[in-house]
Amino acid sequence: MKRPLAPISRFAFAALICALSGCASAPPQRPFSGYCVADHGCYHVLPSAVGYTATGVASWYGTGDAGRPTASGVPFDPNAMRIANKVLPFGTWVRIRNLRNGREAVAMVDDRGPFYGGRIIDATPAVARRLGYFLDGTAPVSIAAIPPGQLSAAQREAAQADEQVAVEYVRQHPHRLLAEAGHFALRGVIDITSTGFHLAVGVVWDTLEVGYDILRHL
Repeated sequence: MKRPLAPISRFAFAALICALSGCASAPPQRPFSGYCVADHGCYHVLPSAVGYTATGVASWYGTGDAGRPTASGVPFDPNAMRIANKVLPFGTWVRIRNLRNGREAVAMVDDRGPFYGGRIIDATPAVARRLGYFLDGTAPVSIAAIPPGQLSAAQREAAQADEQVAVEYVRQHPHRLLAEAGHFALRGVIDITSTGFHLAVGVVWDTLEVGYDILRHL
């Protein structure tokens, strides 16, 4: 079923025309605070994790991704206490509780996902084992962001180190407006770290979908 288009402002229409024509203009003046994933939509990244809580399903992703860059650029480490989340800033530490067995774990956000209904985190095998759902694959969990003042020195250092990697990763992989095989990479989209640092990231989308989804989030 087709989705109705939102009203198009003069700026939004210009951005759409630019995207569809493949022009290489400057980034939009009002960057979208988030990112988009092909076939899964666009997501707003929270400017701060303070007070964040959520309940949903946790999954974990496999050891075959070891060493590959996560969304933040940090290499995936199956043995690290790390998770992927759609909206929490990179470097956010959270407390996770398995609602099935009561086991808890503390982990840091360094990746994006999972993009499947009902799931709120994708965890490393290390986190899944700590929470006791590695063999089951998924588990119902609650998560709560840990206030910055309650972080240990080691946790703060880990978050700062990951942020530095993310900044360097973005610098080494600049995103510009391109047209490749009917898809576009659109500038002016940003991700966020736990200290509020903004990272410019790109969007790869189908020709028609890029216009709709970017306009819908401006």
